[in-house]
Amino acid sequence: MYRDNSLMPNEAIRLLALGLLAERPRHYAELAGDVRHFTERMVGPSLDLLAQPLELLKLEGLAESVEGEGMSDNALLQLTDSGQEEMRKLLSANMRAQVNDLNKLIVAIKMRFLHLLPVEDQKRQLDLLIEIFDRESVRLNDLRSYQDAEASALSDWLDLEISQSRSRLAWFEELRERLESRGEY
Repeated sequence: MYRDNSLMPNEAIRLLALGLLAERPRHYAELAGDVRHFTERMVGPSLDLLAQPLELLKLEGLAESVEGEGMSDNALLQLTDSGQEEMRKLLSANMRAQVNDLNKLIVAIKMRFLHLLPVEDQKRQLDLLIEIFDRESVRLNDLRSYQDAEASALSDWLDLEISQSRSRLAWFEELRERLESRGEY
């Protein structure tokens, strides 16, 4: 993790793999395909997001084979108790303030597996996301206020970004309220 307890790219991929295994056991090929599909659809093909070999999950005791031995025979993997702990730790990690492709991927992964956290941890994650999008909106509005009144492509683009940031903020606030009113998501 980075010093601010936010996820590095390889940890985001690790979280995705562990979350998928938390839902149900998967064969190596299926797990690799699901990780690749999710990341490529969220941020496009990226050398920065190439997953560490899934075999590391086994070597580190985070997953275990229940049928087969390894990649060569497409073993069926399941999450271990240590893997469950690691997944919760990664799922509860901080987020960086700037919204970029990596953070969008991490938000998507967090939303994909939010239900795997206890309710109070889900609320903390939503509060964290609300804070991030609130700060983003303030930052963009501040930049927009320094633009000339005359029309420019930058002003138009900032208006679009501000609108998207406000929409995300409202969406996360609504999700947080639903979680609070139902006691679970």
